[in-house]
Amino acid sequence: MKFDLRQLQAFVTLAETANYREAANRLFITQPALTKQIQGLEQTLGSTLFKRGRHGAELTALGAQLLNQARALVEHGREFESHALAVASGVAGRLKIGFGLSSFALAPSLVARFKQQVADVMVHLQDMPSAIQQEQLLSGQLQLGFMRRPETPLLQEHRLLTDRLVLAVPTRMTQPDPSSFDVQQALTSQPLLQMVGYRCPGLTRQIAGFLGANRLTGMVQEAEDIQTLVALVAAGIGNAILPHSVSFIAGPDVTLYPLFGPCSEWEISLVWNPAFADPIRDRFVQLVLDPHPAPHPATIDR
Repeated sequence: MKFDLRQLQAFVTLAETANYREAANRLFITQPALTKQIQGLEQTLGSTLFKRGRHGAELTALGAQLLNQARALVEHGREFESHALAVASGVAGRLKIGFGLSSFALAPSLVARFKQQVADVMVHLQDMPSAIQQEQLLSGQLQLGFMRRPETPLLQEHRLLTDRLVLAVPTRMTQPDPSSFDVQQALTSQPLLQMVGYRCPGLTRQIAGFLGANRLTGMVQEAEDIQTLVALVAAGIGNAILPHSVSFIAGPDVTLYPLFGPCSEWEISLVWNPAFADPIRDRFVQLVLDPHPAPHPATIDR
C-alpha cells in the first residue's frame, strides 16, 4: 500500500476546510484535481473518507480516525522538504573533517568561522594521520582533510601552509641571545625525544628523513601525545624535533629553534574528493578559498 504525500495534503486540507473549492484554492489546484486526489486515496484505502452534505465535505468515522496521523505525516513531509533544501544549499547537515599536528591551530579556527556562517551544520573534527585522511577521503567516509599533500590525483587540494621542523629545548638550557645557540650541537649532545610512530607516521618519516640527511642518530624515549612530549622537554629529559605549527602549546618553559636543509619542511593542504557531490563541503571550501591566499607560510624565514 503506497500513499502519495500530495493525496495526504489534499485529505488534511479538505478536512480542515470542509469545502472543496476552498481546499483547492489553498492547494493551488483545480477542484477536479482535488477530487481525483481524494478518490485516489480512498481507492488505496478501500474506504470512503468524506461524504458530501449540506455543510460541505464531512469526514466519515474512518476519516476522523486517520486525520491526526495524516496531519503529522504532512508536517513531517514539510520538515523534510525544508531540511533537504537546507542540506542541498549547504546550510545544514553534517561535515566530517580530518586534521593533524600541522593544522592544530588553523583547522579549528576555520571551523569556528564556518559555524558563524552556518550554525545548523554539525561539524565533526577528528585528529588523524594524513594517510588515514587520504584513505577515508577516497572512500567517502571523510568530507575534508587538513593534511599533507595527497599522493593521488583523484583528490583535489588547496595549499594552505608550509610547516617546518623545529628543535624544542628546555628554555633554561638556552642562551640569552638566541642567535648564539648552537642548534647543531643541541641535536647531537642531548637525547632526542619522539612521538610514537603510529600516532603520526608522516611526521615520523619527516624526522627520519631529516636525521638521515644530516647523518644524525638518537631517540631514547617516545611519547603518546604532543603535550607529553613537550612536558618531557620542559622537564629536561631531552630535546625533541617537532613541527613549528605546535608552537602555540610549547609554553614559556620550551624554546623552539627552526631547522633547515633537506627534509626540514612540508606542505599542508585542504583536501577533498571531487567525485562526491557535497554542497556543505563546497561551502566550507569556498570560505577557505575566498579570504585565504595560497600559500600561507607557517615557517620561520632564515
